[in-house]
Amino acid sequence: METIRFDYLNTFLTVVRTRSFSLAAKELKTSQGSVSHHIAALETYFDAELFKRGANGVEVTEAGATLKDAAERILLEATEAKAKISTAKHTLAGVIRIVASTIPEEHIIPGLIAEFKKQYPDVKFKIKAQDSLTSFASLQANDADFAAVGTMRGFEEKFDFLQIGEEHLVLITACNHPLADRKSIKLSETTKFPFINREETSGTRLEIERLMANNKIPQSSVRAAFELGSTESVVTAVSEGRGVSIISSIAAGKAHAAGLVKVVAIAEAKDTRKLYMSRPKKALLKHSEAFWEFCKKYKFKDRVIACQKE
Repeated sequence: METIRFDYLNTFLTVVRTRSFSLAAKELKTSQGSVSHHIAALETYFDAELFKRGANGVEVTEAGATLKDAAERILLEATEAKAKISTAKHTLAGVIRIVASTIPEEHIIPGLIAEFKKQYPDVKFKIKAQDSLTSFASLQANDADFAAVGTMRGFEEKFDFLQIGEEHLVLITACNHPLADRKSIKLSETTKFPFINREETSGTRLEIERLMANNKIPQSSVRAAFELGSTESVVTAVSEGRGVSIISSIAAGKAHAAGLVKVVAIAEAKDTRKLYMSRPKKALLKHSEAFWEFCKKYKFKDRVIACQKE
C-alpha cells in the first residue's frame, strides 16, 4: 500500500477545485498521467472512489468530500508548522549560564542582560554569584558558559576576556568615623583602623593585596577584624562602625547615595580596575555566541538613582 504524501493531497485539492484532471495537471505544471497516479494512490490508500465523472467534469464523491476537509486541515497545519520551524531557526533562544563575582553580578550583569533581552527576548539567563576564583573553576568545569569577574590574573591564557566595565578602589567608613570627612588618604593610614576584608578568593581582595604589595605595605600590618563573603555584607559592617574597608567605587557610590557610608579616595589607587566577561576558548552555542558579540559592544553606565530626602 502506497503512503500518503503531501503532494498527493495537493493534487487532490487542485482536481477538486478545477474539476478536471487536465486543468489540474496544467496548473501544477505536471503531466495528466502524474495527476491520475496521485489520485489512484489516494483511492488505493483509502479504499474508496474519490471522484466520479459528471456532465461538467469530475465531481467529488462522498468519500472525496470527507477527504477534502481533512486534506485542507493537514496542509494548513503543515504550512503553519513549517513557518514556526523556520522562525525558530532564525530566532535566538536558549539558556545562558553566567557565574559572576560580586561587583559584576550586583552592578553590571543586570543592566547588560536587560539590554541584550531587548534584542533577544527568548534567551533566558541563569546567574550564580561566586567569587572570582570559584567562577573560573566553574567555567573550567563547563558548569557555566561565561564568568563575569574582577580579575584575570593567572587565567590570561586559559580563557578569552572582554572588558565590560571598570572601577577603582576606594575606602569606605561609617558616617561618624574619624576619616569620614577626608577627601583623600594614603593607603598606609588604613592600617591604623580595624579592617574588614573580603574572603581570600575574592577578586577585590586580590586587587587590594596587589595594591598594598606595590606600595610596600606588608599584610601583617593590616588590622584585620574579620572576613565577609560579599560587598553588601562589608558595607553593612562598615556602616555599623565595625571597621573600614576598601571596595569597588561602583558599589561604594551606591552605598554612599543610600546614606550608608562615606567614601574616601585612596591616593595610591589611581589606576582603574577592569571588570571582565570571560569564556572558554572554544565555540559556543549560537545564542551564547550572540551574547559574546553583544558584550563586545556593551558600554557600562553606572546609573545611581538616589531617593530624595523627605
